[in-house]
Amino acid sequence: MTDNDEYAKLSEDRCAVKIYPEKEVAEQWSDEADNQDISLSRYLQNLIHEARSYRQHGLVQTDGSQRRVQELEEEVEALRNRLEQKEAESAEAVSFDPETLKREVLTDQYQSLEEVLQTIVESGILNDVLLGPVENQLYFLAAQNEVQYERGWGWKLSEEESGGAA
Repeated sequence: MTDNDEYAKLSEDRCAVKIYPEKEVAEQWSDEADNQDISLSRYLQNLIHEARSYRQHGLVQTDGSQRRVQELEEEVEALRNRLEQKEAESAEAVSFDPETLKREVLTDQYQSLEEVLQTIVESGILNDVLLGPVENQLYFLAAQNEVQYERGWGWKLSEEESGGAA
């Protein structure tokens, strides 16, 4: 590479671009170009085209790379939280054995749906069915700092969730 205008004659549709890499880098580029049996100029043009293609398809981040990484980390955390919540919800879906309805709730007399529900609530059948899912949700919300637990008092909304009113 030289500054001599006689070094290479360029066609009218081409122009010279000067770059100033460190010597070791320039030597590495030159070796890689030799290994590919192409000129250094062609080698650098190929690299530039390749890098532009990566950037165009979002495979290489430019200026906002750190910001994008942060956005993606926040999105991953939000997805983890949603997954934990869904797992807690589905861990013990609220259901109970239909045989329980036949044995402990229904009789040989007609009952309205409200009466059936009242019998279920009063009998305590739902206590065992609801205990696990409600407890899971409370601990999940506590892990998110949305609720608090204090022995002897029970559960309450966190100060932030209740608008600061205790």
